[in-house]
Amino acid sequence: MKALHARVLHNDVFHWGDRFLASLKEAVSTRGRYIDRQPKLLVPAEVHEAYRGAGRRLLILNYDGTLVPFARQPWQAAPPANVLRLLSRLAAAPNNCVVLTSGRKAEDLDRWFGGIRDLWLIAEHGAELKFAPQQSWRPLHAPISGDWKSSVTPILEHFVDRTPGSFVEEKKYGLVWHHPTAEPEFGAWLANELVSMLEAMLAETELRAFRGDKIVEVRPAWANKGEAFDRIIRAASPRDFLFAAGDDRTDEDLFEHMPKEAWTVHVGAGSTRAGFVVPDVQSLRRVLEVFPEPAILGKAS
Repeated sequence: MKALHARVLHNDVFHWGDRFLASLKEAVSTRGRYIDRQPKLLVPAEVHEAYRGAGRRLLILNYDGTLVPFARQPWQAAPPANVLRLLSRLAAAPNNCVVLTSGRKAEDLDRWFGGIRDLWLIAEHGAELKFAPQQSWRPLHAPISGDWKSSVTPILEHFVDRTPGSFVEEKKYGLVWHHPTAEPEFGAWLANELVSMLEAMLAETELRAFRGDKIVEVRPAWANKGEAFDRIIRAASPRDFLFAAGDDRTDEDLFEHMPKEAWTVHVGAGSTRAGFVVPDVQSLRRVLEVFPEPAILGKAS
């Protein structure tokens, strides 16, 4: 109740008006950037030619919504056999460095993908990294000190009470409110309300509230794929073919950090900083599945 009362006092009509006008200005400036750089539909033959002609390659692939459709529950997101075969083949190819990124916990990624020896893993949107062949997890930055989860959890639980079928997932570096079964408009409205409430509460901390596909996640601001890319590019030897694919807001941080010559691909509808788009998960998988085989790659290097 104290947190709710403080929010009401802070978010008065004047604060709301200032925030609304600031959002309008930001939208106009963003629209201008997108008009200058509209993504193109990815042509498989073009990217295959660039892949084949490269000596050393870096592929960064998001998991949920990119390689597989979104699962309604976190524990239903285990990869199918064809995705495991695809990742194994790409990671085993000579001169390839393949990185799988996800918002999932490190334990989930280890359980699902730990058997692929040469695959690099990024957990919790960049909070933890595991680069082959060391096979040990390392944090991107030092974890936030203090018991911040005990302050945020009651607010998330309040929204669980208001939304039948929703639940809270605890990760090592974050907390997530899932609302997969809520009526879409009602769920989106509640998510906006929750983010607004958390913004005021977390303003003076390293934590931020992020909206995703039927989720609101609270995690450190530095836990993002853009900062993880900076670490990846330092750890991987120089590459002359850079390819990244993703589908949501967390991947936009990655696209923004990558050089202009990189092949950045957004999966699905919506505005993006990526240079190319494909309509769905199946389209991207078809592009990846017909990349040249390892025997051909050896001749290209």
